[in-house]
Amino acid sequence: MSLISGIADVPTWWLIARVSGIVGYLLIVASMVSGVVLHTRLVQRLASPIARMEWHRILAILGLGLVALHGLALVMDSYVTITWADLLVPGGTSYRPLWVSFGVITLWLMIIVSLSAAWRKHLGAKTWKAIHLASYAVFGTATVHGLMSGTDSNEPWMLAIYVLSTGLVAGVAARRLVAGPNAPLKRRRVAAR
Repeated sequence: MSLISGIADVPTWWLIARVSGIVGYLLIVASMVSGVVLHTRLVQRLASPIARMEWHRILAILGLGLVALHGLALVMDSYVTITWADLLVPGGTSYRPLWVSFGVITLWLMIIVSLSAAWRKHLGAKTWKAIHLASYAVFGTATVHGLMSGTDSNEPWMLAIYVLSTGLVAGVAARRLVAGPNAPLKRRRVAAR
């Protein structure tokens, strides 16, 4: 009976909240990186345009799903009191309200970016691109939220995840700024002429 009572004492929802938050963050990073490198020469050689977009889309959807699971698990857990309204309105919770607000903002930005992707044809390229640039804000707010309100943020392995993720996103963003969004395609068109 002690094994069964020991299992019952495991804080299941708290563990789900932690794991889904961390994996959701990693999926945000993977989606960001895949979105930026879609047009690099190496990736263009490895996969078709449809496959590249599908990977980016799948990573983004999985990230949004894990972030939603993170919120659900926090509502279900009894360690801190977080309500459904706290997941939708920044500043509502008593637990680290400012830093949890960054998580709420992350969720809303992810929803907006996802909807813009679904409505891309109706929005037009310029409007879609302007909205889609909010992905960088998603990464920034998710990073601040995790660092300041995450229970594992002081652990060396978690700090390493934040540092490596920030370096990776900053690196691909810098590459894109320097080379331009479709540099390989432009070079190929010029060479073809």
